[in-house]
Amino acid sequence: MPETLKNLPIESIINLYKTSEELLLVLDAEKNPIFLNKSAKNLFGDIKKITEIEHFFSFNVCILDREKFFDYNPIQEILNFNTLFSAETLFQLDSNLYRNLNIRSFSVQNKKIIILSDVTEKIQNISLKSLLAETEKAIEKLEKENKEFSELKEKAQTLAIRTGLINKVSNKIRDGFDIEEIIQTAVEEISKTLGVSQGFYAEILNNKELSVKHVWAAEKKEYIKVNKIYPDKDALLKNSLENKVSGTSTVIIDNNTGDSRPKLITPIIYNNEVLGILSFLHAASKKHWHTEEISLIEGIASQLASAINQAKLFNELEEQKSDLEKALLELKQAQTQLIQSEKMASLGQLVAGVAHEINTPIGSIKSNNDIFIKCIQKIQTSPTEEEMKNYSEILDDTLKVNSEAIKRINSIVKALKNFARLDEAEYKETDIHEGIKSTLMLINHEIKGRIQVIEEFDNLPFINCYPNQLNQVFMNILINACQSIKKDGAIKIKTEKFADKIKILISDTGKGIPEKHLEHIFDPGFTTKGVGIGTGLGLSICYQIIQKHKGTIKAENNPDQGSTFIIELPVK
Repeated sequence: MPETLKNLPIESIINLYKTSEELLLVLDAEKNPIFLNKSAKNLFGDIKKITEIEHFFSFNVCILDREKFFDYNPIQEILNFNTLFSAETLFQLDSNLYRNLNIRSFSVQNKKIIILSDVTEKIQNISLKSLLAETEKAIEKLEKENKEFSELKEKAQTLAIRTGLINKVSNKIRDGFDIEEIIQTAVEEISKTLGVSQGFYAEILNNKELSVKHVWAAEKKEYIKVNKIYPDKDALLKNSLENKVSGTSTVIIDNNTGDSRPKLITPIIYNNEVLGILSFLHAASKKHWHTEEISLIEGIASQLASAINQAKLFNELEEQKSDLEKALLELKQAQTQLIQSEKMASLGQLVAGVAHEINTPIGSIKSNNDIFIKCIQKIQTSPTEEEMKNYSEILDDTLKVNSEAIKRINSIVKALKNFARLDEAEYKETDIHEGIKSTLMLINHEIKGRIQVIEEFDNLPFINCYPNQLNQVFMNILINACQSIKKDGAIKIKTEKFADKIKILISDTGKGIPEKHLEHIFDPGFTTKGVGIGTGLGLSICYQIIQKHKGTIKAENNPDQGSTFIIELPVK
């Protein structure tokens, strides 16, 4: 366009732009304005010198063939250029009033022609389009994030509901072993949380029969008898037993019953045994069972399986405990009678030793119950699926150990019912030498005149012990020594003192103990005296008594003949 205008006379250019929206300025040879069209006057006013407005201009985009065009403003460039000039400029009167002006200038007949086009709206439209595009992208991103947030919120709500439900059931399991109350709570809470119409629990008896025990309905008018919902109970039982390996739930829709609502059947399985089933009926026929709902119910079913089995073991344990308490009471009542006889006293001492063994399975059960409670408390902290699996394995192992412990207690109880404990007498400071001497006096009829007793006593301190029980040990060993000496012989009793213990050695010149029997002589019931001679309990009793005093006892054969029993007891 400017190239075309250069060939026109000044008057033609002025007439062409007189009423144009573009701004026209004509400068004389001295570069002073001699003509401004209406649009230029509206923006610049009646200016006398071009320099009056040059400071309102600045470069925006400029096409120049100069290296330092930033040293000049657009007006100065126009005045300095005699050839065609073009630039994008910014005309700004203040911070709120500005125009984007495209400047074109050229010389005609020794006059400078300046044409300015207002492109403000055009640039603003471009900026607005760019802003709109960015806004649309931002909105699209926001909608995507909002969708993700909604999904996350929904998952969080589902998890919160699941956690709350699991906590309620877990609390019931933790607070007691009333399995009926636990199951009723589970059925009610699942039904209320998931908004089902009806739910029930049925126990499976001997894999042959379904026994409905707990039923819940949202409203009485909605209550439907289980027989009407499942007219074919045999098919229901078969379905539950077939799913015992996978442990998965089944959704049944049976239009033949007149009720097309989907029914969920979830087996309760422990150790590959179906203990019962949970069943729930949706409120509407069009509603489907979602994966999250089924997963939640299966998770609770797994907890119920462990709880039912634990309750069974607990009840068995209570029965065994009752039997044990009854047996121990009988033992105490028989205690006085047993003391009257040395034989019965020995038997009673054996019972005391065996009864001591009962503490081992009871301690194991108590420890495992503590582990069980800790696992339940961990489950309440919303563990991960992997952690939940670990806790389930720990509970299973614990229940198996408890089951074995109960069997052990049962066998011990049966063995204890006819035995009693020897009176433990008083625990006090005692002179060991005095006890040995009194025992020798009591068995004088065994020694008679044929056995020489040699005493080599050290200066022993008094020790805390049950003197009657230690005297029983001395008596048993000394009587055995006397019986092992067929004719004449000797018994040597030697005591030694050490810093933290005392040692008692009782040697005889009898026939000794066969080497094959040495490692068994302290076993209950073991004897070398033949059938009908003795009880085989004496040395076992001695072993138990010395153990009770936190000491040791062992037997050795002498190099020449006879044997030696070595007893060590702590001073304190």
